[in-house]
Amino acid sequence: MTAHLKIQFVVADGSRARWVHRSEDAADDFTTTREMKAEHREPGHPQGMVFQSFGSQRFGVEEADEAVRRHRETFARAVADEINAEASRDAFERLAIVAPSHTLAAITEHLNAAAKTRLVHTLAKDLGKTPDHELGGWLRHLELG
Repeated sequence: MTAHLKIQFVVADGSRARWVHRSEDAADDFTTTREMKAEHREPGHPQGMVFQSFGSQRFGVEEADEAVRRHRETFARAVADEINAEASRDAFERLAIVAPSHTLAAITEHLNAAAKTRLVHTLAKDLGKTPDHELGGWLRHLELG
């Protein structure tokens, strides 16, 4: 009989991440074992275009967009740091990361060598708010590879 390798799923979006694995109670379900949330930040300025009353110059749009990108990048780096720490402790044998494409790229970019060698699957999909009992349809096939 073949031993199943312990696979750790990380389901993330721009501000939340969950560590998910196959439920021991219900063989067909997955369960969240740990969660991580980005620090709440107060918005500096509302997004939108601001025009001067005596000209056509715009202000504020690019700065707000860049702040959001930096905030998401910082969170993705923190998720990667947690994955790296777990890889160094041999907390999992295989790793699968599910996140929107921009978050997925940012997380995988910051993985260390130990975590990258265990990364067997990535899925560019936003399942951050998907309940545990609905994850099976997305994650079950990733376990087989």
